[in-house]
Parts: sequence; C-alpha cells; structure tokens
Amino acid sequence: KATNPSNRQEDWEYIIGFCDQINKELEGPQIAVRLLAHKIQSPQEWEAVQALTVLEACMKNCGRRFHNEVGKFRFLNELIKVVSPKYLGDRVSEKVKTKVIELLFSWTLALPEEAKIKDAYHMLKRQGIVQSDPPIPMDRTLIPSPPPRPKNPVFDDEEKSKLLAKLLKSKNPDDLQEANKLIKSMVKEDEARIQKVTKRLHTLEEVNNNVKLLHEMLLHYSQEFSSEADKELMKELFDRCENKRRTLFKLASETEDNDNSLGDILQASDNLSRVINSYKTIIEGQIINGEVTTSTMPDSEGNDHCSNQGTLIDLAELDTPCSSSPVLAPAPAPPTSGIPILPPPPQTSGPPRSRSSSQAEAPPRPDSTSNALSLLDEELLCLGLTDPAPTASKESAGTSQWHLFQNEQSSDLDFFNPRPVSAACCPSDGSLLPPPVSTSTRPLLPFSTGPGSPLFQSPAFQSQGSPLRGPELSLASVHVPLESIKPSSALPVTAYDKNGFRILFHFAKECPPGRPDVLVVVVSMLNTAPLPVKSIVLQAAVPKSMKVKLQPPSGTELSPFSPVQPPAAITQVMLLANPMKEKVRLRYKLTFALGEQLSTELGEVDQFPPVEQWGNL
Repeated sequence: KATNPSNRQEDWEYIIGFCDQINKELEGPQIAVRLLAHKIQSPQEWEAVQALTVLEACMKNCGRRFHNEVGKFRFLNELIKVVSPKYLGDRVSEKVKTKVIELLFSWTLALPEEAKIKDAYHMLKRQGIVQSDPPIPMDRTLIPSPPPRPKNPVFDDEEKSKLLAKLLKSKNPDDLQEANKLIKSMVKEDEARIQKVTKRLHTLEEVNNNVKLLHEMLLHYSQEFSSEADKELMKELFDRCENKRRTLFKLASETEDNDNSLGDILQASDNLSRVINSYKTIIEGQIINGEVTTSTMPDSEGNDHCSNQGTLIDLAELDTPCSSSPVLAPAPAPPTSGIPILPPPPQTSGPPRSRSSSQAEAPPRPDSTSNALSLLDEELLCLGLTDPAPTASKESAGTSQWHLFQNEQSSDLDFFNPRPVSAACCPSDGSLLPPPVSTSTRPLLPFSTGPGSPLFQSPAFQSQGSPLRGPELSLASVHVPLESIKPSSALPVTAYDKNGFRILFHFAKECPPGRPDVLVVVVSMLNTAPLPVKSIVLQAAVPKSMKVKLQPPSGTELSPFSPVQPPAAITQVMLLANPMKEKVRLRYKLTFALGEQLSTELGEVDQFPPVEQWGNL
C-alpha cells in the first residue's frame, strides 16, 4: 500500500508503518530490501518514485541493521541497474534515475562506514553515468542527532580538580607554574586516553571487517569451483584473524572491568574464534570439539553440523532401505545406548548420543493419529533446518538426488514405519544419521533401542497381519505420466507463496488404475520474482497410515519473471495413498536459492478434497 500506483500522493501512514514493521521483525531489513528492489525497478514511474521515498524513510528510521543491508552489493547492484544503460537505464524515467543518484550520493556523505556504497557511486562516476555530484537538500541528508558530549575522565578527577583550583587561585608565581605543569600533564593523560580509545576502535573495526569477509567467503566456498585467488584471499584473512586474536587478548587484559567497551572486545573475540574454527574445519578439515566437517557450505554461524557427501539428507532417506541391503534382525543393545554416526570415509564419527528412556519405553499406538503426528513433528526437527539448499544435480534421473529421495524398489515415503536396515533418528543435539548406501561400502551398525521400540520390530512382527504393511499401501510400482492426468474441477490449493515464489497443488480427476485409495496431485511451481530461483527441492511427509511419493520434477530452476513472457513453471507429480480414508495432513520441506539467498521452508497442507470423492473430482 505504501507504493500502490493508485495512490494520488505519498501515503506516510503506510510508509511509517512499513518502517515500524522492519524494526519489529528479526529479518525485517533483509526482507524489506528485496521487496524495495523489486518495486524500484517497476516500469511505472509513480510506483518506482514511491518505492524510493519508502527506501529513504527506512534509511532515516530503521537504523544500522537496515544500513548494513543497503550497503551490500546485492542491493546496490539493483540500484545500479536502474541508472545503467546496460540494464534498465534506457527504459527508466529521468526522475527515477536522478533520485537514485541523489540517494547514493547522500549516503556516501552520511554513512562513510559503508564503503561499498561509496565504491558503487564512484564506479558510476568512472563510467560517466554520473557527471557531477548532485545538490542535496537538507531534508534529504541523513544527519544523525549529535551524541551527548562525553565527560572527560581526566578533568573529572576530583582530587586533581581541587588541587588545580587551589593553585590557580594562589597569587604565588610558583603555584601558577605548578598549575601550568598540572594542566599539561592532565592534557597529556587525556591525549593518551584518546589515542588508546582510537586504537581500540580501529582494531575492533578491522577485526569485524576481516571476520565478516572471511565468514561470507566460507559460506560460498566450494572445493570444486572456488578459484585459487579466493583460497589465497581466505588464507590471508585467516592469518590476519590469527594475529588479531592476540591483539584482542591484550586489549581485554588492559581494559578495566567497568569499562563499557569490554563487552565489545569480548564479542569480537568470540566472533574471531568462531570464524577461525570454521576455516580450520571447512578448509583444513581439522577436528573441532571432537567433530569434523568437510561440507562445502557451513551454516550461518560457522558452527559444526552434521556432514554429508554432496547432498542434504532427504526425508525419504530416514526410512528407505537400499535395495541391496538384506533384512536383518535388530542387534542387541550395547552397554551404552548411543547412536553412532555411520562413518562415510574420510569423515569420522562424533561421540555417541543417548536417547531418552521415554522414547525407548513408551512406543505410540499404531492406530493413534495424534501420536503419529507428534512423531512427524519430532522427525521434522531432525532435518538440519540450518543447512543450505543442496545444489541441483545435472545428471540423469537415475543418478541424481531424486534417486536418493526415492529408492528404486521402495520409492514411497513411509515416515512412521522405518525399516530395520536404515532406521535413523535425531539425537538430542540435532545431528542426522545418514543411511547406508550399500552393504559393501558402509557396514551396518546396530541401532541401540529398547525391545519395545516402534523404530525396530522383528521381521516376524512386521509380517503378522499389520494393516499398514499390506500391499495396498505401497507406491513403489505406481507411476503416473504427467500427460495422462486429467484436471479436476476442484480448486487448487496454495502450499507456499512468498517473495514471488509460489507452489500450487492441483488435484487430478481420476485415481491411478486399480488404486482408488491414491490421490494424484500435480505440484506447480511458479516464479514472479525478478530473481531466478535455483536448486529447488521439495520433500513431503504424511502420517504413518498413509504414504506419499514424489515423482521426479520437470526441472529444478525457474528463470526471473518477465512482464512480456509467461512465467516459467516446474511441474511435479505427487502420489498420496490413504487406504484408511483418514483426514490428510501433509508436511513439506522446501529448499531453494532465490538469487543468492539460500532458503529452507517448512509448511503444512491439510486442504485436500474429501477422501470419499477421490477418483471422481
């Protein structure tokens, strides 16, 4: 509403409300700059001008967090596209381009600490896009209110102040000379204090810049694709961080306990140690805190997390056995009820974790939907939500990540009845247990759990009349070609809709031949954002009385939205078996990269057609 083209004038009520919302939300600045970048590039001049007004208001009212987001090349590049003739410059009005240049110039003056803004503006001047600095009205400048005048601790020394006052009142020339010496010594002390503070601030700024740059480079590091220049730069930054660590220790030891800057020093030291450990873990493969991580992309904090070999562990891997693995009876529990991590070479397993006794001794009733759903909640927490979206494979479907997601012989997803050979759960620290790939390369380890645990049942128990293990539940042999699906009259359901990326569930008119219990769903993924969406992976889970199967998608990337072309789309067929005719509740995990922003989303869909109408929608 703040940028609505139908507004006759700028609506400051909504503009200020937008600023307030940014300040309330934890990720408000990150979301806001993406929205504003899209609006600023609008072909409608009035909408773009309003978006720039909103941006200007946010810079004045949303503080340092918003300044940091605007000061990133990711956003600055979107502004440069507006004024550059190589991109949108020839199609954008002069009014919009002039306002963009004025804003950039005003920020270079008001925010000298945001070096990237100054670099972007100077680049426009070098390219001749900006001929001269524009005049900036006073109401357009970001002049912060002056800070309160700091007290001078030297001249606030009560004893010295009394002595100085006494000497200055004296008419004795010697006393006046002594007062002059005292003033000089006090000024010298103050200069030393200022120099010490300046050095400390400079050191903290240098440390924070090095940590930030090294952290960003580690986030985007890839052993295969990172250049030698990037690796050398990371090594240089790592060496600087190692040297600055000693400097910070010295600063902390010299700082008084009641000094407010001690907290900043300790925080910088923590950040420094964290990024150094991340570098040693990711680049050098060293063991930190008993664990080793060789993943090419760490989480946002650089902490150790469960490693994998090239792909994120899929939902289906939690209970889909390898086709070559024989069915084994559960091994007796070892003395300590640990869950060892299967060691894919060259990684090493972490320390064993213990399961709580309540999980091992109180299995849920097989026919209890509520207990089943609580298990689903627990399992979804085990998916490594901080892990970035996996890179989409360019290979054929037989060898791609979809082969990992659906096994050839048991491609359906049974979330609540794991088979013995590949049972995996999430220990208390959230680490994941990768399933075996083959018996020849990864030996099976015993899973320690109580004899009554629902995670492990003997083969005899599983074959004795369990209604959930009947052939009617399996989807392994069911395949529905997209071209054979007839659309129904049922309205589609929106499963996900954020930042221009939308996912819809369309329901087919008929069930697969011979399977009246199976609902066929066509998943459509659309992109109306100005950025590409890449590495799209959709995973699904249902209660244990049902099964879900996702057939390979038509693609994993969506091109940016173009107003002169129809939006790109990805289609994927989803099969949902529900022989018990219960109410469907489906949860999904969606990973993708919008532009350069990696995202992991969890959601739930329960708006499915009535089970009685399946096959005749």
